[in-house]
Parts: sequence; structure tokens; C-alpha cells
Amino acid sequence: MVRSPYYDKMRLLSVILLAVASRASLAQAARTPRLPAARPWPSDSSWRHIGPAAFGGRVDDIEAVPGDPRIIFVASASGGVFRSKNNGTTWDATFDKYGNTMSIGDIAIASSNPRVVWAGTGEPNNRQSSTWGDGVYRSVDGGDTWQHMGLRETQTIARIVIDPHDANIVFVAAVGHLFGPNEELT
Repeated sequence: MVRSPYYDKMRLLSVILLAVASRASLAQAARTPRLPAARPWPSDSSWRHIGPAAFGGRVDDIEAVPGDPRIIFVASASGGVFRSKNNGTTWDATFDKYGNTMSIGDIAIASSNPRVVWAGTGEPNNRQSSTWGDGVYRSVDGGDTWQHMGLRETQTIARIVIDPHDANIVFVAAVGHLFGPNEELT
């Protein structure tokens, strides 16, 4: 085998360049801050809110029918009322044809008659993107149809409590207009 007269010089130069590059890489790695090792999942884990920070996707209330938890109602801050009749496997929008808003602040189911459901419109999470409601609605057929029952100008309903003996008596926590006076509440 015939070697070039420069073979040994080139081999030595390659080894020197490799050593210099390795040293520079190690020096750079030493200056880079190390990321902490991943911590194990805590045994006392709890849920925390991670979003959304903008307009959509908020749920204001979840209620199940007393004695029949297969039937669930969800009040959405910007999407209406949803009902499941099979433990949450499938959902139906039940409020889309009623009212002038899709913002629901609270849902209440009568313990004396689970076919009576009350919905307060207008989310109670007052913020720059709050959606106003137009009062209180009642369903006497388990959420199939809804009838407006009053408080049209309150705009925001945070809570509905139904008398346990008479489903026609309700107490409504209505905040009122977010950015001005509200004669209906004075």
C-alpha cells in the first residue's frame, strides 16, 4: 500500500480538530443551564383550571336528576343547555329554539318533580366577554320545551333554588346589568 506523504500530517490534523471541537462542545454544555428532572406525579393530585382564557367553552352548572343520575343537564356560558339521558354518553342541545341567548347561568331540577327544570340565562362570570341573558325559563317536560317565566332585563342569573315541596316557587339570584343600572332589580 502506497501512502501519500501528507497522510500522517492530515491524520494528525484531523485528530487535533476533533479534540478542539469536542472541547468547545463540552464548554458550551457546561454554560447551558440544566433543566430540572421531571418530578413524579403527586399522589394527592387535584384538578386545576388550564383554560380557556378567552370567550368560549365555559360550563356554568351541571345537574343530574335526583334518583336518576343517567339524566344530566349542563349549562354552558356560551352554548345553551345540553341534556344526556344515558350517563353522558350522548348529548342533545335542548335550548336552541328558545330564548334570545345561548348563555346559561344556572340550571335547577325540582326534587319534587324531576320533569320540572328551570334555567337562568346570562352567565354569572362577569368579565369583558360576558354574554347577557334574557331571564328565567322553565321546562315541565324534562327539557324538551322551554317557556320564558320572567326577569327579562336581569341579564345575569347566577343561581336558582327550587322549593322542595312546590316546583312553582323558585328563588333566583339575579345580578342584573353588568355595566349600568337595572330598574327590574331595584
